[in-house]
Amino acid sequence: MTKIIAVLGCGLIGLSWAEAFLKAGFEVQCWDPNAAVQSQIDALQQKIEGAQISYFADVKDAVLGAEFVQESCPERLDVKQAVYQSLEGALGVGAIVASSTSTIMPSDLQRGLSYADRFVIGHPFNPPHILPLVEVVGGALTSEATVQKAYDFYALIGKQPIKLNVERMGHLANRIQAAVWRESIDAVASGQASVADVELAVTAALGPRWALMGQFETFDLAGGAGGMANFLGDIGTAIEALWDDAQRPDMTDELKAKIIAETQKLVGEREFAKKMERRDEFLKVVLAAKS
Repeated sequence: MTKIIAVLGCGLIGLSWAEAFLKAGFEVQCWDPNAAVQSQIDALQQKIEGAQISYFADVKDAVLGAEFVQESCPERLDVKQAVYQSLEGALGVGAIVASSTSTIMPSDLQRGLSYADRFVIGHPFNPPHILPLVEVVGGALTSEATVQKAYDFYALIGKQPIKLNVERMGHLANRIQAAVWRESIDAVASGQASVADVELAVTAALGPRWALMGQFETFDLAGGAGGMANFLGDIGTAIEALWDDAQRPDMTDELKAKIIAETQKLVGEREFAKKMERRDEFLKVVLAAKS
């Protein structure tokens, strides 16, 4: 595979992807409709010694010579499709286009493209230059070879990709996250707990375990020496009963105002850049400890 990767869309996710590709030793060609991102691209080049990264005002120029394209444009079907259509005639033969979309399904995105068989979802988690998971999802027109090549590419740069065999809105990890978010909002809406208490329930109990093991391994341990079989036959029944009153909270303006106010009190007045820096350093420590 060529050493050139194209990054289309240079917001938080796109620039983070660019950093990941640069650190993996690839040359990165960037495009964004806002030329002001040039300063951030320059900063990234200075941050990584020997980095080869450049900005192109024309999206067609950005994909020339690239065999892998990572698109991270705004989460709108029409915007993304317009970008894909503009690549017709400029995309190299065999080049794969991967979208970072977190909610739109690949079959919708690839519709009408001459290179639809080379289109795939490569959904990262923020920030992509640190977190290893990438969800790889093909659409109805995506070839199995494309899915495998995308999977292999992400593994090559040090990611931990997973193949999803069924298209679902939100893919996998975000659906799990959405379920936790639903319960978190419901706790605040019902008056069961404050925003701060819900956060603590995660960071002081669930989060530390989740950094090491997921629900299946966690509940396997909960089953004692009998493992998952024991859990499903005993404790699992009690856990399943908690599904019965699960509901979608009514996100009223009053509830939104409450959540915003309590969250602001929780996170304080730190600048956005400082918040990201704190998160990134903590994630590096957690991932290092896990390895």
